[in-house]
Amino acid sequence: MSNKDTFYQKARKHYESKKFEDAIYWYTRIIALDGNDADIYSERAVAYFHHQKLRKSLEDMNHAQEIEPQNAYRYASRAYIRDAMGDLEGAIADYQIAIKIDPEDAVAHNNLGMLEEKRGHHQQAKVLYDFADKLAKDFPEDMHPENEKPKNIQKEIDKDARDKSLISEAGNIFRSRSAFREFLTFIRNGFK
Repeated sequence: MSNKDTFYQKARKHYESKKFEDAIYWYTRIIALDGNDADIYSERAVAYFHHQKLRKSLEDMNHAQEIEPQNAYRYASRAYIRDAMGDLEGAIADYQIAIKIDPEDAVAHNNLGMLEEKRGHHQQAKVLYDFADKLAKDFPEDMHPENEKPKNIQKEIDKDARDKSLISEAGNIFRSRSAFREFLTFIRNGFK
């Protein structure tokens, strides 16, 4: 096993234990070995986000986006961080780019709708919500992770880690039309 793999396992272990400062340390060690891994910058950004270091989170997501400028997930993730920082217009712009890159990303449409609603554009929000619901309705129920992976899932996480992680739960959400609709409602209601 390489140092990068060992460091990654330690980072994930600390992250899953909500020891975000320790996870950040191990992600930083990986970046010192390979400063071109967008997924590691993205994961460290999430750890910074949960550690309430939003500026550092944004910096890392900017790096991930620069490495993978055509990855819609990078823009959607950055939009979420910008919204948390109070940059509503920046968040809206990033969700719009994410949707331009991946027009079938129901979560990005839904989240953009939430931001449009936040700025008082209720009709535009409704259009976005309705479209997100249509995309969720059209999402195939029989999708299996071996046949087609859900969008926005980190590509380098091995099968064992997927089975034991949030990615496994996300896969369950995206495989079931009713679970996906429930997920969108949960997001719209502010995670309540």
